[in-house]
Amino acid sequence: MSAFSAARRAEVAARAGHRCEYCRLLTRGQVATFPIDHVVPKAAGGSTDPSNLALTCPHCNSHKGAAAAGPDPADSSAVRFFHPREDVWEDHFAWSPVTPGELVGRSPTGRATIEAFGINAPDMIDLRMLLMKLGLFPEAAV
Repeated sequence: MSAFSAARRAEVAARAGHRCEYCRLLTRGQVATFPIDHVVPKAAGGSTDPSNLALTCPHCNSHKGAAAAGPDPADSSAVRFFHPREDVWEDHFAWSPVTPGELVGRSPTGRATIEAFGINAPDMIDLRMLLMKLGLFPEAAV
């Protein structure tokens, strides 16, 4: 049973464009239900207010867990993860012009989020490549 009502789930999914707010994977065609994430975890004082909720794919959600920050792979400094309500996605992420389906970080926040969430795990890149071939993930194409 979900901790969120059907109405709240629908609200969060619609606001997210029915895609993971971190890696941009669409819910369409996926067999798993996308969890609703507390961007600032409840354990860290995060609320269930819509401003603290994000739609996530199961992969990103399972890697994020109850964390709100992680190390920037460039210098190991601690930075907070991407916050979909406070940050602009394009300021922190871009699709690689060299490796189709790979997400690159434009900022310490983007790099830390990609690394901690395993966004460029080989299986996730393979999934994005397959979805690109089907026309379901065109923004990741070069």
